[in-house]
Amino acid sequence: MTSPTRISLLVFPFLVWSSTLSGQTINALTAQEKTQGWQALFDGTTLKGWHPSAPVQGAGRAGTPQPPQPGTLAQVGSAPTRCVTAADRSAAPAGRSHWEVVDGLLMPCGEPTGYLNSDRSYKDFILSIEFKCGEEANSGVFVRSPQEAGGYEVQIWKQQPAGYNTGAIVGTAKTARDYRFKPDQWNHFQITADGDHLVIVLNGETTLDVRDAKFSDGHIRLQYQQFPIAFRNIKIRTLR
Repeated sequence: MTSPTRISLLVFPFLVWSSTLSGQTINALTAQEKTQGWQALFDGTTLKGWHPSAPVQGAGRAGTPQPPQPGTLAQVGSAPTRCVTAADRSAAPAGRSHWEVVDGLLMPCGEPTGYLNSDRSYKDFILSIEFKCGEEANSGVFVRSPQEAGGYEVQIWKQQPAGYNTGAIVGTAKTARDYRFKPDQWNHFQITADGDHLVIVLNGETTLDVRDAKFSDGHIRLQYQQFPIAFRNIKIRTLR
């Protein structure tokens, strides 16, 4: 059972985020965040700490294939954004998705679809991330993704065919009601993974508070399904 002290630790960082965002530098930690133990996962300039991959089917901890999670296939006619940064485009190995940094934003572009994976794995943490996309976008933020496959996908998609809509964890838990991100505006996810306790907060509203033990640690993965999307202010605070 999560103690009252731990619960307060999970809630407090979001309050700090909401009260300081308007005055802070994009992709930088405030003095208070540094004191609290937050780390920046995206420097706003390079892809340091991240690497791209091609679409893959889920894999278990021992490498055994798993069925793909519902809704993971790219949609047809979703108009991928053209790559504009030659250096980032050429850095992606053949067959892997392309990601680039444009005006301080982390963005996928071109084809094929795929993922951007964190170099490091994380076990218990609070992840803070902002995203901006159109109303029809289909994307997601994966956490605890073992071997860079599978894991918990926090959905970014207003109407997923299997009912795992925005703020749900695909294949694990659906939201009790409909939650919508703000199209063409910056949105904020706070994702807490503390043991088997998973809490998803979208723009200040808790969309899920569930328990599940399928994945205990793994990489963070950003999903690219050809729809334009941008990420920024990617920060993590490990829980010990």
